[in-house]
Amino acid sequence: MDRQSNTAIMLIGHGSRRETYNSDIEGMINYLKEKISIPIYLTYNEFAKPDWRSLLNEIIKEGYRRVIIGLVFLGRGNHVFRDIMGELGIQRLNSWEVSKISGKEVEFYVTEPLSSSPLIGLALYYRLARALDALPTLEYTEDPYEIEERSMNYILPNLDVKDAREKRVIGKAVFASGNPEVAKYLKVTNLDMGIEAIRSESEIVADVKMVSVGIRWKKVTCMIDDERTKELSKELGITRAAAAMRLSIGQGGKVVVIGNAPTALIETIKLVKQGVDIPFIVATPPGFTNAKESKEALIESKIPSVVLTGTYGGSGIAVAIINEIIKMAMEG
Repeated sequence: MDRQSNTAIMLIGHGSRRETYNSDIEGMINYLKEKISIPIYLTYNEFAKPDWRSLLNEIIKEGYRRVIIGLVFLGRGNHVFRDIMGELGIQRLNSWEVSKISGKEVEFYVTEPLSSSPLIGLALYYRLARALDALPTLEYTEDPYEIEERSMNYILPNLDVKDAREKRVIGKAVFASGNPEVAKYLKVTNLDMGIEAIRSESEIVADVKMVSVGIRWKKVTCMIDDERTKELSKELGITRAAAAMRLSIGQGGKVVVIGNAPTALIETIKLVKQGVDIPFIVATPPGFTNAKESKEALIESKIPSVVLTGTYGGSGIAVAIINEIIKMAMEG
C-alpha cells in the first residue's frame, strides 16, 4: 500500500445509551465521507458500539498502518488523555507518532478536540443569539424589480450625463458596482453601434463564464474552457482568455464583452488591426497589469465601445452594461 491507501480515519465520540446522540454523530460522519475519499470509521469510547479499541484491531488486521484519530470531543479531558491517548501510547496532539498495537507498528495522528476551533464558538453563539432574539431584524424588499427601480431612482438624478441612453448605461454600471465614483471612469463611444448590432441579432462573445452566464441574450459564446482553446493557448504560449477570443471571434461581426481578462481585450484589439470587423466592445477588465493599458488602447482605437478606464472593473459591471444595451435595443 502507498501512504494514502495505507491510511484510515477513525472518529471517536463519547458514545451514549441514548440513540439520538449516536444518530446525531452519524449525520456528521456522512458529511465527512462526502468530502474525504479515504475510509472513515465511526467509533465510540463507551456506552455504544463499535468500540474504538475493537475496530482499531480490525483496521490493523486489514493492513492499515497509518490511522488518523478524529476526536469528536469538545475538550481535553480524561477521555482524551487517559482513555484514548493513554491506551494508544500517544503523547502529542496534531502530530504523527508511532506506537505498537497488537505487535504491529502503527503511525497515529490524534486531532485536537473541537473546542479549539472558533467555528464551535460561533455555532454556540448563533444558538444563543436566536434564543435571545439578538440577531438583527432587517427591513428590506425581495422584489428584484423594486430593488432595481429604487436603486436607479437614486443613481440617475445624481449623474451628470446629458445623453439619455449613455446615462442609462452608466447608471447600470454604477448600480452593478455599488460605487457612484465608477461613473467618472466610464467612457462611452458610439453607443448606437452597439444597439444596432444587437438589433441585427449579432452574436455576443464573452471572455469568461462569469460574464456569459449573466448576459440575457440568445446568442452568447464563451470558449474559455473549450479544449481547442487550451490547445491553442499551449501551442502559442498565450493566455486561455486570448486564445478563446481568437477562436470565438472568428471572422468578426460579433459584439465582444470582456469583464475579467485584459489579455482577452488585447487579443481583440489585435484582431481588429488584422482586419476583423467588430461592431462593439464592452470592456471592464480590472487589474494592475495590462488592464489600464489595454483599455486605453481600446479608447485610442476609436472602436465603438463602453470602457471602464483605469484599474477598476469586474464581470458584473460588464454584464450590467451589455444587458442595458440589449434592453434598449429591444425597446425599438
